[in-house]
Amino acid sequence: MVISFIESPLFIYFNLHAEEVISSNYLNDDNQGIYISSLQFETINRVYNFIKDSDTIVQKCIVLDFNYIEHIQVNILKKIIEIRDLNFKLIFLNISERIIDSLSLMNIDNEKNILTEEKAYEIFYFFADTESSLYELEVKGDKLFYDEFKKRLKNYVVEYQKPHASSFVYLHSFIDLKKVISNERPFIYYALYRLAVKIKSKWSKQLSHNPILVGQSLTSTFIVSVLSKLLKLDILIFDKIGPITKLYKKLEKHNFENREYIVVSDLVCLGTEVKITKNLIEFSGGKYLGNVSLVKVETLTRDDIKLDNVDRTISVFSITENNNQELKYYIYTNLKSLDE
Repeated sequence: MVISFIESPLFIYFNLHAEEVISSNYLNDDNQGIYISSLQFETINRVYNFIKDSDTIVQKCIVLDFNYIEHIQVNILKKIIEIRDLNFKLIFLNISERIIDSLSLMNIDNEKNILTEEKAYEIFYFFADTESSLYELEVKGDKLFYDEFKKRLKNYVVEYQKPHASSFVYLHSFIDLKKVISNERPFIYYALYRLAVKIKSKWSKQLSHNPILVGQSLTSTFIVSVLSKLLKLDILIFDKIGPITKLYKKLEKHNFENREYIVVSDLVCLGTEVKITKNLIEFSGGKYLGNVSLVKVETLTRDDIKLDNVDRTISVFSITENNNQELKYYIYTNLKSLDE
């Protein structure tokens, strides 16, 4: 299974660290989570086989993102050349000078390959053409993911036209995230990988205390189980509470005292369920660190919710004023608008 494959009109994209995390945790059972930093031959070979066996790829350029890769196995260059020899131009993103040297690519004569002060290349062209339309490409991993997530999500926004009982607003649309997770499984693993990276960045110090990931629903149970494997953390589900290997049936049997908690959701709209969970954690003596989700709805501007606000949800995709019409997702109340 390849999880990070994204197609654009002119190239295809792979995130090699995400693929290595899948190899480590699901294929080889090394259980290093997202903390692995070495690229193994098996991972690049899996990408090669995916490309070779695909009969739908029409693009002639492949982008390989090396972000978070610090070391490589010595025999990887041969496989990368085999990918190129399938008649592709190769572009590397976020690749360190050390890896370029390990791959013996310092002799690629291309003035577009510019080494940064951090001894890395934001973009490295594995060819020496003096002129190429590929030089005009803007290749950003974050934007590629955002566009791909939005494209897929559109297929699962269905008309709802009912009141939201817990938050007392009307929902014009409903996002069927259960179907998203079921039908888009490889890509959802990539989304959860990216969410795990965000959690690691946000709570880097707190993760050393082994906070507990809290699931709230059947859908979030799948999400929290994947995140627990990637972050090497225990989980708590409200009907069955405890570490991964020992789940309790009674909430009262879980000791909240002096423990830290991150609440995991599938979609956060108005945050009512998250607030209830937060209150339960704090009332029981635990410390609430924050909330993460696959998708969140930004009903306030980002300026209105400061970055250090504990109630600000971290997600991999946000529904905002810039995309809600395209997604046909609306929230409204029975009150008249300001201009009426």
